[in-house]
Amino acid sequence: MSINYRADNWLLGKERSIKPKQSGGGGSGRQLRPGTAIDNLKAAALKKPEVMVKIPRRKSTAATGMKAAKGHIEYISRNGTLPLEDEKGNILKGKTAINKGVIDEWKAFGIPEKSRYKETLNVVLSMPPGTPPEAVKDAAREFAKQEFKDHHYVFVQHLDEAHPHVHLCVTMRDFNGKRMNPRKNDLYEWRLLFAEKLREQGVDCAATKRQHRGVTQKAENSMLFNMKKRGVVPRVTKIQAAELIEAIRTNKRPVHPQLKEMLDSRNFIVEQYGQLSKELYMAGFKTEARAISKLAKEVSNKPVLTKAQELFDKAGQSSRTSEIEQTY
Repeated sequence: MSINYRADNWLLGKERSIKPKQSGGGGSGRQLRPGTAIDNLKAAALKKPEVMVKIPRRKSTAATGMKAAKGHIEYISRNGTLPLEDEKGNILKGKTAINKGVIDEWKAFGIPEKSRYKETLNVVLSMPPGTPPEAVKDAAREFAKQEFKDHHYVFVQHLDEAHPHVHLCVTMRDFNGKRMNPRKNDLYEWRLLFAEKLREQGVDCAATKRQHRGVTQKAENSMLFNMKKRGVVPRVTKIQAAELIEAIRTNKRPVHPQLKEMLDSRNFIVEQYGQLSKELYMAGFKTEARAISKLAKEVSNKPVLTKAQELFDKAGQSSRTSEIEQTY
């Protein structure tokens, strides 16, 4: 097996180790370009921006059937004022065009007005501020064309925020009636595919998991973030703040609940980077080998901290409480 094949399978979680085996299992079912692992790890080492692909949380548990799909399509098209593009490349703008070209067609496809099941999936693909919007849109088009080639879908770009992003609404059932059920690793493979399509548009980017970069803290939950944006302090945030203030009062540094597991995982990743950079160097890929070796050192040297520990350590003894209250 080639180093590309083994590295790709390791990054995708198909194999435990990069080291060669007598025989290998299959790779990803998606047609990712060979060498995707090395491309993304090198990009991460060079601090290229990370792509984002997410499935937004539904606001209502009743978000099923054609009624829910229509409501979402109206939202992403801003009630028909923004042009949608479908899987056939048709541009649809205005309520009449959208109703005829999307809603009526999807009803004819078999999506009922009311359903026990979720009939459409909403996906957001985005990049950080400064990324060329047209490149993001073109990459999203190629992503959808490959990943959802047997599904009905529409997409639209939003430029009302600093980060260019695309909303994609796709039918859960394909043309053969098979329903998709995306899992966590599917989302990661979607990120890898989106990154591949962005690179084809000339955008340098990476699609790695936070563990690959030595990042131990999860990003803030989007629902909590939006609540804070509206000036609402979530109950869980109040509890965390109270616990941290008590830790400061008693001068007891918060304990990391999964420290051993995280250190074991990090040490293993660093070991795999070492194996990969060694093999790449021996194969003549010296630039890639040096980049991944650099990434290994950075990951190894990053602290393993919870948010509470970070705030506890950062805050000065005399101003800790006020800093915590401002942070939360």
